Amino acid sequence: MEKKPLGRYVLTDELYALLKRQILSHEMTAGDKINIDKLARDLGVSNIPIREALFKLSSEGFVTVVPFKGMFVAEMNLRDIDEIFEIRSSLEELAIRKAIPYLPKAKLQQILNELSTGSDTPAQNGEEGRILKMNEGLHGTILAYANNENLQRTVTSLIERIYRYLNLLHYKIEINAEKVEHEAILHALLEENTGNAIDAMRVHLKNAHKRVREHFK
Repeated sequence: MEKKPLGRYVLTDELYALLKRQILSHEMTAGDKINIDKLARDLGVSNIPIREALFKLSSEGFVTVVPFKGMFVAEMNLRDIDEIFEIRSSLEELAIRKAIPYLPKAKLQQILNELSTGSDTPAQNGEEGRILKMNEGLHGTILAYANNENLQRTVTSLIERIYRYLNLLHYKIEINAEKVEHEAILHALLEENTGNAIDAMRVHLKNAHKRVREHFK
């Protein structure tokens, strides 16, 4: 059977994922103007799907659109860090409230065991792999059981924006402190203690905010 060419929306999604990876890895540098014509030539596509992908990245805070001037890779600064963590604090509290009745204790215990026994040790990407796995385990699980796709997408996007900073810092943050904070949240969730879980999440995000801020300065 003859294969049909990929639809424009599939192509846009592929370009979106590619460009996001380049921004997260700093292959596309913060503040740089994006040359859409050059991108289209380099990738062998038309300008239309490139623009669509960039507008999607703009809606997530990775690209800045300046009227009459063009599109730029979003800047990185302390204000951005502060705003991201301020929003995350409120939204992740909401996620805990919504998820806690549905979180499987077996899954929470599995995540806790991996943290406690050190089975999350050096993934192939070193510190980056460990942090990504820890965040997917705790934050990802809470969001998955919050039963709100918009909430999940929004918080996931904010976490990805923090990865951009961590990547710049080569993920050199206090991983043991992160583990202890994650464990405190997990214990509260296992006890189905919403108040303690929220308090532990607030402490964790406050400390994570401080760690990123101090290293970025």
